[in-house]
Amino acid sequence: MATVGDAANETREDIPLKAGAKTSRLCSCDEDFFGGSKFISCAFAVLSAIITVALLVQIYYGDYQVTPHGSVATDSRECSAIGTSVLKDGGNAVDAAIASAFCLAVVNPHTTGLDASGQIMIYSHQTRINPTSIDFTSINMESSELPRLVIGLAYVHQRYSNLPWKRLVEPAASLARNGFFIPRMLATAIQNFKAVQLFGALEAGGKLILESLGKTLENIANIPEEDLYKSIPEQNQPMESQSLGSTFKYYNVFVPGSSTIGLALLINLQHIDNINFTADNTVMPEYIYKLAEITEITYNDLNITTKFYQGTSSNVAVMDLNDLYVSLVTGMYAQFGTRAMTHRGYLLDVKSSPLPPSRIPIIITDGDYVCGRRIVLGTSDIATASQIVTSLLIASENATSGVEAPRFNILSDKSIGIEDMHTPLFTDEVVKYLESLGKVAIIPEPYNSCNVVEKTGYYIKAGAHQGISLNLGVPVQHYGVNNMSGKLLEI
Repeated sequence: MATVGDAANETREDIPLKAGAKTSRLCSCDEDFFGGSKFISCAFAVLSAIITVALLVQIYYGDYQVTPHGSVATDSRECSAIGTSVLKDGGNAVDAAIASAFCLAVVNPHTTGLDASGQIMIYSHQTRINPTSIDFTSINMESSELPRLVIGLAYVHQRYSNLPWKRLVEPAASLARNGFFIPRMLATAIQNFKAVQLFGALEAGGKLILESLGKTLENIANIPEEDLYKSIPEQNQPMESQSLGSTFKYYNVFVPGSSTIGLALLINLQHIDNINFTADNTVMPEYIYKLAEITEITYNDLNITTKFYQGTSSNVAVMDLNDLYVSLVTGMYAQFGTRAMTHRGYLLDVKSSPLPPSRIPIIITDGDYVCGRRIVLGTSDIATASQIVTSLLIASENATSGVEAPRFNILSDKSIGIEDMHTPLFTDEVVKYLESLGKVAIIPEPYNSCNVVEKTGYYIKAGAHQGISLNLGVPVQHYGVNNMSGKLLEI
């Protein structure tokens, strides 16, 4: 996508209009024109055209589409709607991410929940200071009265939120109490992972009511904020740090600084960048092969599959009116966590793990133009992240096509996994190339999601792999030159 510089839209007051100069047959810039009937006719014609276009846009898109609030992309239509309602009520991107995360803990219990861990990255494009990352993965649950996700989101709320805590939790509580339509991936996960004893034999499209979880969320919503913040263990708080950053194809790529998994992604992207791929290369079968080969080498050199576990992931990507960007990735050690259901209606995850998770929130900005392309996304592993970033920045795919492209993964046994239920599929020729690198295995559903929100100039686009995005308008302001000063460390 083309970038937009300040100079292209600048009004130059030091260059006066010259008498007699004409720019078109309809509207002239000479003095006679500005004082005559032609100017009045032209002005009315332009005004009529603007009103007509505005009415057509409103009829086609609906009121909410042209409201300047922002965009929320999640794994669920209900959760995206909850996030955007928060933006409409004056909440910022952090508020929307918190409300959406609580919603996902209700509708996607196979991938996330109140006991899930996670990381969030927060970036203000107005200040252009490196994003802040907050990691609530290593919280010691034995020293806390609240589940891990609640502690992490309460910590973020205390520092960055605009709206009251209750406003952000209540929508999820209502959804659990009143019921929601069962997502296909939840029904598939229950069948494939033999978890019928947890929720019953669910059918996609049916209605599921979680009364105990709804009551728990209602109780959490009603905790006074002062008491809520006191419940965050003083010696066991989430880890807050500055992000790491590197450049890729003239873009700034930021990842959390609290885990070396983000650094490993930056290293892999550097190796890919060294090949100097072009957009023309990306349509060739050899391109996927080369991308997989580079990523496989990175996994082997850095021992990725033995240093990290993939687990599950659920991603929320948000941009708000004031150019505050948030990527939140939560998840559990495995599908349905430990499968131990508490009397409060949520599943327990493992208390601690010897390996950190491979979840990666990502924020990308144009390295040259402030109003150039900005992207917010989150993924579950380096291979997925590398493919999506290259689709967006090398192939210049938009958010939707970028996340819906077929993908490979590097599995724990070093084989290459492909998603056979994710369309479009890799061609037979691509699969043959991948088989030359080693064993190719089929990854069963449900797949981990990836949600993307991107903005160029005034316009936001969003895409979601097995998710839903809602886009609510896009005006931004122009600021100065964008500089990236992230620190790149050695793994």
